[in-house]
Amino acid sequence: MGATMAKGSSPLQPLAGAQALAAAPDAHVWLSASAGTGKTHVLTARVFRLLLQGVRPENILCLTFTKAGAAEMADRIHDRLATWVQAEERDLFNDLEALGEESGPEARDRARRLFAEVLESTGGGLRIQTIHGFCQQLLASFPLEADLAPGFRPLDAREQSVLARQTLADMVIRAEELGDGDLIDALQALSLRLGEGAAETFLLRCAARLSALTELPGDIGPWLARELGLPEGDIDAWLADQCSDDMFDIRSLAWVAQANADWGTGRALERCDRIAAWRGRDPAARAETLTDLHSAWAKADGDLISAKGWVPPIDGYGEATARLHARCAELIGVKLQADYAALLARALHAGRAYARAYDEAKRLAGAVDFDDLIARTASLLQKEGIAEWIRYKLDQRIDHILVDEAQDTNVHQWAIVGALAAEFFAGDGAKADKVRTIFTVGDFKQAIFGFQGTSPQAFAAAQMVFARHADMAGHAFHDLSLDRSFRSTPPVLDLVDRTIATLRAQSLGLSDGEVRHISANRHPGDVLLWKPTIAGLADEVEGEEDWVADQERELAGKIARQIRQWIDDKMMLEARGRPVRPGDIMILVRRRSELARLIVARLYEEKVAVAGIDRLRLNAPLAVRDLLAALRFATQPDDDLNLAALLVSPLIGWTQDELMERAIGRKGGLWRHLLKRLDDAQLLPLRQLLGQADFTTPYRYLEAILSGPMDGRRRLIERLGAEAADPIEELLNAALGFEADDHPSLQRFIDWFDRGEVEIVRDAAAQGDALRLLTVHGAKGLQAPIVILADACLDPDAGNRMDSLEWNGLPILAPRKGERIGPIGDVAADAAAIEREEHWRLLYVALTRAEEKLIVAGSLGPRAKGEVKPQSWYGAVDAAMVDMGCDWEADPLWGARRRWRGTEVLTPKAAQPESAEDKPVVVEPDWLREQAPAEQRPPRPLAPSAPVEDDVPNPPPTAAMRQAAERGRWLHALFQRLPDLPAERRREGAERWLEQQGAGDATLRRDVIDHALRVIEDPHFAALFAPGALAEAPIAAVVGEAVIAGTVDRLRVEADRVQLVDFKTGRMTPRDAEEVPVAHVRQMAAYVAALEVIFPGRMVEAALLYTSAARLIALPAAQLAPYKPGFSPTQQYLLL
Repeated sequence: MGATMAKGSSPLQPLAGAQALAAAPDAHVWLSASAGTGKTHVLTARVFRLLLQGVRPENILCLTFTKAGAAEMADRIHDRLATWVQAEERDLFNDLEALGEESGPEARDRARRLFAEVLESTGGGLRIQTIHGFCQQLLASFPLEADLAPGFRPLDAREQSVLARQTLADMVIRAEELGDGDLIDALQALSLRLGEGAAETFLLRCAARLSALTELPGDIGPWLARELGLPEGDIDAWLADQCSDDMFDIRSLAWVAQANADWGTGRALERCDRIAAWRGRDPAARAETLTDLHSAWAKADGDLISAKGWVPPIDGYGEATARLHARCAELIGVKLQADYAALLARALHAGRAYARAYDEAKRLAGAVDFDDLIARTASLLQKEGIAEWIRYKLDQRIDHILVDEAQDTNVHQWAIVGALAAEFFAGDGAKADKVRTIFTVGDFKQAIFGFQGTSPQAFAAAQMVFARHADMAGHAFHDLSLDRSFRSTPPVLDLVDRTIATLRAQSLGLSDGEVRHISANRHPGDVLLWKPTIAGLADEVEGEEDWVADQERELAGKIARQIRQWIDDKMMLEARGRPVRPGDIMILVRRRSELARLIVARLYEEKVAVAGIDRLRLNAPLAVRDLLAALRFATQPDDDLNLAALLVSPLIGWTQDELMERAIGRKGGLWRHLLKRLDDAQLLPLRQLLGQADFTTPYRYLEAILSGPMDGRRRLIERLGAEAADPIEELLNAALGFEADDHPSLQRFIDWFDRGEVEIVRDAAAQGDALRLLTVHGAKGLQAPIVILADACLDPDAGNRMDSLEWNGLPILAPRKGERIGPIGDVAADAAAIEREEHWRLLYVALTRAEEKLIVAGSLGPRAKGEVKPQSWYGAVDAAMVDMGCDWEADPLWGARRRWRGTEVLTPKAAQPESAEDKPVVVEPDWLREQAPAEQRPPRPLAPSAPVEDDVPNPPPTAAMRQAAERGRWLHALFQRLPDLPAERRREGAERWLEQQGAGDATLRRDVIDHALRVIEDPHFAALFAPGALAEAPIAAVVGEAVIAGTVDRLRVEADRVQLVDFKTGRMTPRDAEEVPVAHVRQMAAYVAALEVIFPGRMVEAALLYTSAARLIALPAAQLAPYKPGFSPTQQYLLL
């Protein structure tokens, strides 16, 4: 009899209605799933049914939007398959019935075998990937076809930031050296318009549009003017001509002047003077002063002055000024548009130069960014002469595609999915008789990542394309929707539906029709709208930052006190029948602002367990800045400002008064002053910081501060709160990561840290029993019993910067209000409408995170004058609750609140105390009170891969030696990369890679390649570089009393023997085995001993490859024997 279901594995819920139809694997499905309706359950059920019906795991491709989503999907599938292996017959029967599959003995036997089948399948199991991960894998298989270097690597966010800034710096230096004044002027104009940070962002946007920019003519200005419909030629001359007496409506102008003169008021006479002054100028001067003339009939906002008492009471005056107003506005608009076009042309000129430089920098680094992964894959799948072959190879491996979070897939990503699925609808070929399907699940209402280039319109367009393909092929295509929520209680969904109805579905970008949610959760729920906190009501807080608005301080304090009260009062979660805990609460904010930081701080003050903000830049937390101040002092003690910051930090602990008393009135630098004034005991901590600086790595230095005599970790957390712990650990991780890639000096670490940003991303789904504070974007896919929207009063218009506009595939500058004319005005208007739709979809996502209790809160600054903006989230929810009949009621903390608990009276689940009868009888085992046996001494670890080359003395490097070392590094890299390429293409791939590494001399490249290929293709060791040989193979084994662990550069395991080669890059190369340094022999002997344990009965052969000379030296068994650790063949071993 099998075991029961694994702990935590609940039975599968039966599929019903649209869920069952969507999970059926015999048709294409386009599934629209509202929040909380079980889309992941349906998607995994479809995978189970595919596997149960005999589809091979490697023939299924699951694509999702995030790594977290891919991991969750993989965990669900693998956990369920693992559970089935030993599940009770009844439990397995019920699961198969829930899926709608056969549940007889044969079907159950097949279900039990699926876990092993997945593990043993080609490629190591199901392919559940992000689309970026899939693209990286595909490009790695066809690097040369994609114009990439073999072994390319994707840049992470920090590496991309560093490379982007370095590229810009190099481009500026080169432009100055070449005297490229146009490019320098263009960069200066761009910086003046946008500021330094925004200018860099614009250039990066240009880098993502290299192909579009490359297609522009050399002189962008005239082309751009034509495309925008501007007059040809000199725009100033054209405007001057339009302002001449022959072209301007001088008659109407004179009539308006006379009408004002006749009226005779002070305002009217001022207009007369303005008109007369303008008419007295030459046409060129008139063109320059059109704005001054326009003010004679236009208000400050540009509208026509028409109010009674402001214009002469004369018939025809309104019509005359309307004509002049329209003409002046037109000419002013042309001028503004022309100036904008000239600036944009210069910006695109700079952007094109930068895009080319950045592309070249990536090529030389053998790297790609995330945009490249998508763009190059889409291009590869359409590339003439090779795309058909690649698609054919993929077609042999993929029979079913499942796309999760499809609303977040952009046009280029859909092109990739379309190329992969094209053969599904062809109706002929090798797999014409097989059922091959595409399944997509998404929700237009949850499309919230427009700032990353995604578009829900692409989701809708892709649906039409696939539906048409299926129709033409005669395939079944199901367009389904799920609206039954298993997450939220009826009152929460009532509010969601009423809010959408009040806004109208079109506001979210949806088509006409009612949006309706049905709750499968019949427990009581609660919706609250707390009265906004108003500016001016908060008391001044001593030591509080002046830039934090008082209404936000008050709001943060109220939220923290309210949560503390819920916990103290043991407020019941009615659906769960137990009191609320901190982990039941999720606070959502629109953006990570000072309010978010304040809420976390106030929660700490109230002693509420809180996980901190979900995403944080590592250079922002005070704990990190204090530790960096210690590092900066160690490298530059004469920096007075940094030293002052260090002294008042928790690490040293001075007060501001102590600093002022000891520093004011000094002559010279602060450090030299303190050396003279303080005694030895006071100087000791600072001298300790200086004393360690030259003899340790950044990680060890930081760890010494945190855990050594200074006790920095305790001091920082004691002063700054528990939220400082995560940033401290992340800084240590950053130091370790830096040391792995660079020379570990303190100054180099500081420079590295300052050049790029490191972001802390907490796993919001794994925070234990701690309150979570997230942005709404970060909360996508998460839920909580209680959700608080903390900053719902934010005005979306105040933050609409339009900094991602594109026109005809080109990035453009955000136009100012007066520049929103013509095509650019249309683009700006469309972008504003799209952004507003996403604003409301983001509200939908926020509201639907709540399971049982939803609270909406916010604050209003002085400019709001107590009025909530109707376009804010708060305004929308307030209007919906008014429609639902919710009046204000008194609240002791918030003053007033609106409340909705639904129209049905539902019975809450009461907390059930355990009875004596319910408690299981526990019998103490015999061993419970016996003394435990002595623990066996653990084996002594031995790491052969640890650096040993320091034991081999190298002479001081000469230029020739440095060149030899560089040559050795190139060879080492080629030995890793070339074996993965077909033999006939290795030379070509090596040539290209060496060019990217800066090996400019053709003779040198040829010599390096010849050496590498001579070794790789040597008959004695060719097997080590053939397919099936392992590269960078980790091994571990217990040998005697030692654990031997290490990584072997090349390892080949055959039926009767094991071969290993380790690469050495030292400049001194032995001529034969007798000259091999003892350290190298000892290392290889340890490897051989470990492999003899791992592979008993097989001959183990070892060799060293000295890359600087491309010399392969086999080590005889007799030479290795004296250096082998003792071992027993019966010892346990582990192959990692």
